[in-house]
Amino acid sequence: MHERALDGVKVVEIAEGVSGPFCGRILAGMGAEVVKIERPPGGDRSRREAPFLPGVAEPESSALFLHLNSSKKSVTLDWRSAEARPVFERLLPAAHLLIENSPPGTLECHGLGFDALHSTHPTLSVVSITDFGSFGPYADWIATPLVDLALGGYLYLSGEEDREPLMLPGFQPDYVAGLHGYLGATLALWSLDETGEGRHVEVSAVESLASMSQFTTVMHTYSNVVRRRHGNRWESEGGYARHPITVLPCKDGHVSFSVAIEPQWEMLCAMIGRPDMLEDSRYPTFDDRRKHADEIDAILTAWLEDKTKQEVFDMAAGIWSVPTARVSDLAEVLDDPQYRSRGLWSEVDHPVAGKYTQPTVPYQMRGTPPSFGRAPMLGEHNDEILRDRLGFDW
Repeated sequence: MHERALDGVKVVEIAEGVSGPFCGRILAGMGAEVVKIERPPGGDRSRREAPFLPGVAEPESSALFLHLNSSKKSVTLDWRSAEARPVFERLLPAAHLLIENSPPGTLECHGLGFDALHSTHPTLSVVSITDFGSFGPYADWIATPLVDLALGGYLYLSGEEDREPLMLPGFQPDYVAGLHGYLGATLALWSLDETGEGRHVEVSAVESLASMSQFTTVMHTYSNVVRRRHGNRWESEGGYARHPITVLPCKDGHVSFSVAIEPQWEMLCAMIGRPDMLEDSRYPTFDDRRKHADEIDAILTAWLEDKTKQEVFDMAAGIWSVPTARVSDLAEVLDDPQYRSRGLWSEVDHPVAGKYTQPTVPYQMRGTPPSFGRAPMLGEHNDEILRDRLGFDW
């Protein structure tokens, strides 16, 4: 078996839900031992989060929990209680990282703030992931993914121009924050090697979104251009009009077009059998094409009417080099040969939940491949960690 990048790294995770556990998931997949502390009696709250696997007994039936906690070890321990504190603190001397996503001030209330921990465990780094961070006017406020999207600027940009903003599905802000937590954790490990000191890494979900606003902030502050919602079409403010960049219906679904340079426009016109459009006085530039987007979309939709999205994808992306893709449903994503060839999906077998498919990570590291096993059952590793390793007769 190949040695993995984080073999030997020990992590204690007291995080629940999505953001912290996703951070821990990636660490575990790259070789770290992640001991997940779950407060009894029910454990991580995501164990009670839908969707649930049909016919599987709780608390092992949450598909969300199974995904977020691959390759971890579960210990049931109420780390907040005075009775369990000596047990919890025995885990910390050997740990490199502590992952938490409790509301700001929670750890301090229990004598486990970073300053207190650093005085007794100077090599321990703490990764704290919250919606707003530990300070600022919103620090103590409650948020959800919809709140994060709204305050982070993404909700304003999503949807049709004349309609209300549209949210992204699922827990995307939490996943983005967890990914930044993983980045901060690896930097803390690097810093430990360099300085011998643990670090406090603090991640804000809403800042994770706001910082990814890419060129929209530069356009706004530099040239006073305010980007607006444009649905599936590319915006035209500030001289950056592009068309066809859009999503259109075909015989069995939808396909996307992302024609962004002139050679691609030329190839698109040839592919649909309309070279005359290259000489049409209405379409000489991208800006002109954006102004006549309805006409171009009507021409493309008529051409797409008797074609499947896979036929269009194979033809446009493969033969004609026009950036085009089918709008894939989840079954098509799971069966896509590109993902399968790169090992994105892995199948695991859980003692209670049975076999299921889960993603690994979207990157390759030669010589140190990631490996994602199954999620733990609630309290599955109590004996191994509490009795055999720490010597407690729990």
